[in-house]
Amino acid sequence: MKKTSLPLLVSLLMLVSNLNVKAQMVLASSFPGDKTASLAIVDLSISGKKIAVATGHITTGGADTIFYYNTDYSFWKKIIIPGIPGSFPYSYFNPKLANSISYSSETLFNTDTFLEAAVFYYNTANSDLSKILIINEHGTIVDSILNVQSSYPFTVHELSPTSFYATVTTSSGPKIYSLPGTIPCSACGSGGGTLGLVNNEVKPAGSISAPVPNPSKDQVKITFTLPDGAKNGVLTIYTSLGQELRSYNVDNRFGFIMVDDSQFAPGMYFYNLTVNGVVTSTQKMLVIK
Repeated sequence: MKKTSLPLLVSLLMLVSNLNVKAQMVLASSFPGDKTASLAIVDLSISGKKIAVATGHITTGGADTIFYYNTDYSFWKKIIIPGIPGSFPYSYFNPKLANSISYSSETLFNTDTFLEAAVFYYNTANSDLSKILIINEHGTIVDSILNVQSSYPFTVHELSPTSFYATVTTSSGPKIYSLPGTIPCSACGSGGGTLGLVNNEVKPAGSISAPVPNPSKDQVKITFTLPDGAKNGVLTIYTSLGQELRSYNVDNRFGFIMVDDSQFAPGMYFYNLTVNGVVTSTQKMLVIK
């Protein structure tokens, strides 16, 4: 049997190694856009994972577009970002304003199911006149926050899997907004979390009712239903800023709890029910004196 020389054997091993390295990455698809465009994977509450491409037209007063593609790379929807004279709509990964186009969502900012995104417009003449617009797939501006400071980006925070708040600083000071919906998110407010990265789907936690009476000033009744097989849960009440105020252990013997709110300061409160680590939707209660 003829022996293979050591130099030849080393060369063959290096060739195989190089072939393996080159085979690790394959170009799957290319999308329209120039070097200012950006791309990210988003996970929507209803439609699931999509590929978002912001075209990144950053001229003053210029328009931008976010194109959304299915995971097979076919086109799905788009959001046209209207141009505003004297303002810059920046693409998501623009290094100057990293959170300019963010929070692609179907259920976060309101109770309809249209695709929406939050867009930061930087005012070139007076930064105190910058703004955040919530724009949907029809090009409609569905909400806005005015006089936003560019140094303090609009950020969504997850209080629980069903309770979200947005923070932003305006020329009149910091503000916090209670959001009506949710977004699949495991790290809101940090890195890719602002895109709504997927969180594991959870089993239903049961249900919880609106308070009776509402508003109230001394005692309120909250009715709940535990999921099948669950023996107990925890009902938690939060302040309007998301701080935990009270928690009550509940079980399935009665299906309701009477809460003494006579010592609560007047204002809006939120509450939800946690069963086996899963949280129900959040309800509101108003306390008056």
